[in-house]
Amino acid sequence: MKTQNRLILSLLIIFISSYGFSQTVKEFNDNGMAKAKANDYNNAILEYDKAILLDSTKSTIYYNRAISKSKLKDLNGAISDFTKSINLNNDPNTFYARALMKVELSDYKGALEDLDKSYEAKKTSSSFYFLRGTCKFLLKDYSTSMDDLNKSIELKSDNAKAYFSRAQVESILKQTDKACIDFKKAKELGYLKAEEFIIKYCN
Repeated sequence: MKTQNRLILSLLIIFISSYGFSQTVKEFNDNGMAKAKANDYNNAILEYDKAILLDSTKSTIYYNRAISKSKLKDLNGAISDFTKSINLNNDPNTFYARALMKVELSDYKGALEDLDKSYEAKKTSSSFYFLRGTCKFLLKDYSTSMDDLNKSIELKSDNAKAYFSRAQVESILKQTDKACIDFKKAKELGYLKAEEFIIKYCN
């Protein structure tokens, strides 16, 4: 009986300890999210650090910390945390988030690799095709860039930046009439930078 009671007590202690542990990790993560929501990113990161010290197996905490780092323009730090999150949970949305950081660092090839891995999660997003088309444009892959920009506009017909980018591709490909139509459409939708290109190519 004594042995059985000791076993029950041991199991109870383990249960209580485990419960307290998980609550503490959640608490630190929740604190971090609250601070991030208040734009207090430095202190948000400190809270996420505490959570990770207790449990380094939660992909969402690395993801959250990466977002705060990105807000502070610590792009390499954000990429590192997104990578850790991906290693724990192969989430296509995290590949997309990491691609955004790589674009900021002008790593367009790396960004394209991540965008390809995020395709299933983002294939109905105009922003996804715009970003992928922009990366291809900057790598001088004009024909497939055009395909993505066409898709971006198909999904969101008032995407002024997509019209502007497509016009740039068209002007490089000597499709001046089409480029002028798109530059003017971009300006009409509020992208004022298009004005200088209209003057350059369309008058």
